[in-house]
Amino acid sequence: MSLCYDVHFLLLPYSETASVRPTAPPPSYNPTFATDSMAQQFPSIQSFFQPEMYKPEQAVTVENESGDGFTAAEMETAIHPTSHDWQPPNKYQDTQISDLTAGARCVTVTARVVNYYDPQTSSKKPYGCLKVLVRDDTGTLLVLLWYAKVDYHLLLGQLVQLWTTRISNLEASTSQNTVHVVTLHPERDHKCCFKVQTVVDDGILFKKPLSCSDGNQLAGLMTLKNYIEGGHEVADGKVLVCVKSIGGRKTITTKKGQILDIVNVIIFDDTCEATFVLYGRVTTSTAYWKISHTILLLSSPSFRGDKGPMLGINSDTQVDVDPCMTDAEWLRSFAQKPTTSEAVDVPFPEGGRKHSGYHGFGSADILVFEVEAAISGDVRLLYTLAEIDEW
Repeated sequence: MSLCYDVHFLLLPYSETASVRPTAPPPSYNPTFATDSMAQQFPSIQSFFQPEMYKPEQAVTVENESGDGFTAAEMETAIHPTSHDWQPPNKYQDTQISDLTAGARCVTVTARVVNYYDPQTSSKKPYGCLKVLVRDDTGTLLVLLWYAKVDYHLLLGQLVQLWTTRISNLEASTSQNTVHVVTLHPERDHKCCFKVQTVVDDGILFKKPLSCSDGNQLAGLMTLKNYIEGGHEVADGKVLVCVKSIGGRKTITTKKGQILDIVNVIIFDDTCEATFVLYGRVTTSTAYWKISHTILLLSSPSFRGDKGPMLGINSDTQVDVDPCMTDAEWLRSFAQKPTTSEAVDVPFPEGGRKHSGYHGFGSADILVFEVEAAISGDVRLLYTLAEIDEW
């Protein structure tokens, strides 16, 4: 005998406005006919999800932030590192240039700028590289200073300090004092830095030329006249000159399309004078030079004689501004010495000869000029035309 059961299910439509609960059995459902396996009613799948009512006033506005995890101060320091106080992340050893060795090591070097130029040939590049030649009392070092958004304003003779983690050998160098090179990119590598020391510069540190000893003449030093007449062909030739005049700044365009500033400086010593031509960034240094006071020690300057004696700066030239040496002090005193003797202003002679003669409509005593005293006297008299006309 088989039993038949009628089971009825009632499906209700789902409404988002009401909470979902397990549906109740239909009225025609008789629980007495349910077996043990169907004694418990299972919840529907909708009962596990609670509908959420969306209200526009509860909407939260989220600002569009970068979300890269860096603060505004950290981003500003990374973009403009030279405008903030850089702190060494490691311990750097203070080293002289002559003690540098090739390899990876954290060192810091303090020296003065003796040459710098920008070898960039196109202004369309978003980055550049300054080649800076620095010198201390032991040697010279070539620094390749890369930059993108930071512009370094350097001057000849400035005291600078650099921090680096690697020293390399300079493969091609015509100077025996420059044997190492340092590559710095402060905007990318925060373990290196390049700073101009203006606070601690007393004007004395690293002012003495290389291989210069008291009482002995500097090796390779010659007069300006000897350098022009053939001394420029000597390797490592040097001239000590004084600034006589500084010309105006001009702008020229090279054959490669590069726009450069040019300044002509007249230099001289006790033998002759010449023109010192400066190009590019180095022209800004002339703003701090003083006429008949600033002394320049030029080591291996370039020379041209087709339009008069002209000296210039190439990649191997070193310019020491106001070097600390005896010859520099003598040349400064020579430059400030007047070229003509000063005249003594003696008043008009009070006891001049009186000459009685016809004056106007009658006779009168006239004070005349002592011609003999003015010509053959011990002291030459100097008068203006106004003073003679007054008397």
